Amino acid sequence: MNYLFKLFCLTTLFYFGYKPAQAQSLPKAESDILKSLEHNISYLADDHLEGRLMGSRGEKIAYEFIVENFQSLNILPKGEDGYLQSFHLHKIVCKKGELMIENKQGKHHFIQINPSKNFPLAMSKPGKISGKCVWVGYGIEAPELGINDYASIKSIKGKIVVMRLGHPDFNNPHAQLASVSDIETKISIAIQKGASGIVIVNTHEEILEPDFKPIVKAPFKMVPIYFLGKSAAIDSAQFVNAKISMNVDTASIKLEGHNVIGFINHKAAQTVVIGAHFDHLGYNELGGSTYRKQQNEKPQIHNGADDNASGTAALIELAELLQKSPYRNHNYLFIAFSGEEQGLLGSHYFVDHPSIPLTQIDYMINMDMVGRLDTLKNSFSISGTGTSPRWDSILPAISVNNLKVKYDPSGTGASDHTSFYNVEIPVLHFFTGSHSDYHKPSDDWELINLPGTLQIIKYIYTLVGKLDKQPKMLFTKTKENSSAKSAFKVTLGIMPDYLFEGKGVKVDGTTDGKPAAMAGIKRGDIITKLDQYAILSMDDYMATLGKLEKGLQTKVTLLREGKEMVLEIKL
Repeated sequence: MNYLFKLFCLTTLFYFGYKPAQAQSLPKAESDILKSLEHNISYLADDHLEGRLMGSRGEKIAYEFIVENFQSLNILPKGEDGYLQSFHLHKIVCKKGELMIENKQGKHHFIQINPSKNFPLAMSKPGKISGKCVWVGYGIEAPELGINDYASIKSIKGKIVVMRLGHPDFNNPHAQLASVSDIETKISIAIQKGASGIVIVNTHEEILEPDFKPIVKAPFKMVPIYFLGKSAAIDSAQFVNAKISMNVDTASIKLEGHNVIGFINHKAAQTVVIGAHFDHLGYNELGGSTYRKQQNEKPQIHNGADDNASGTAALIELAELLQKSPYRNHNYLFIAFSGEEQGLLGSHYFVDHPSIPLTQIDYMINMDMVGRLDTLKNSFSISGTGTSPRWDSILPAISVNNLKVKYDPSGTGASDHTSFYNVEIPVLHFFTGSHSDYHKPSDDWELINLPGTLQIIKYIYTLVGKLDKQPKMLFTKTKENSSAKSAFKVTLGIMPDYLFEGKGVKVDGTTDGKPAAMAGIKRGDIITKLDQYAILSMDDYMATLGKLEKGLQTKVTLLREGKEMVLEIKL
């Protein structure tokens, strides 16, 4: 929210004699809520649930716990199978990796997947290849920065490319070369030049090596890719006139996620959706952790107490409070989403398969990481304040225990409210702030600020009460938050559909004023080519963004309802 406009709203309210509305009394003792929050957060973040990874045993224990709570509160089931709504994500599990290097010194055989020595990278394609290799140094193509490792190489087509991990200035984390030397970019360049396989070698002790993931993603236009760590004791000289054989053995698996959906039916025309995701990272099988383990350290459980056992526990409390409340002019739909950590999968699936008509949803409230309110700053943030004009008049009038609120108008972000914003539903996202335990094993329930979480619950309960007798909210699009730094040279301003399994990148939403929206790209379009580059996967798409220059006038090829279209686009 613009500061001056916010000041205007506050001044207007006081001018006409209004005072900020204090938190409305709750139909449950605050001491009981605190006990309930502690019990529910500590249960969901217990080691027994093993980090609640989508499709895991821990996710099942978590959703059964949420179902039991809804049942005890007489919240009606509103899923496809009772309270549950299931969706699927296909992945590739790596069973075995094999790499053999034949050179003048003999044969070097790596047959076991060893997280401290050798393994296929997470973007490797399954398959078996062999052939001559070509050494390309760091594999960087950035003549504008004074380095082009391919300049003296005639062709790599059909050969296995071997490259170093990192870049020449690896000791400087802010070096310009860092933006063109990430693994995905270097792999994409090699593939586009015709490489049949890729081997990445670490020759520096100081470089942080990538984590081994037994579950890999296999985009359509990829090749077998192998990583050799420093402990493999292989250097560049051993690839001279060498022959390489690679074999990545995989199997396809299907991960099943589950949303938990409960309903309070007041037979009203409009429904309020209140949501929070309950999944987390497990043992980091699918990635996302910000913790870098030591060599040979066993995978650790990521309990996700703040992210997002806190939001899930708050969801359960609000379900109980609203079940007992006098606010009966709306229905209430409570959704505990899974798959958020893999790309908002559960919320995306819900808006594509809603259990009530989307036209009946008045607004959506999302709680993600509401458990670490800073007691010194005493502030939290609300995003989405630009998604309806009514937020500007209603939010400044709410006061709870002198909490300070930071407003952000953007309706998009890395949480489940974005899925609802993309289908033009007003949203608000509640967040108490980042911290050093984010996506680390140290995000445990003992660090939760329980009274702070209670304050967020009181704020939301007060807000829902103030909106109970008001007419349906109008939706407005918002500008993208441009404060975040991007590693890409350009952006299209799309939100990808991460559940899409076909060739290309499916558009889940566009941002007004950005190249995609201005070119006429719509939700549901499938981008297959950008400029001269084929887009067969998210990896292709991200690599292409790193190559194109801002201001370029070019073309984008897409499929719309099965028909190919070519649109002019200015980046």
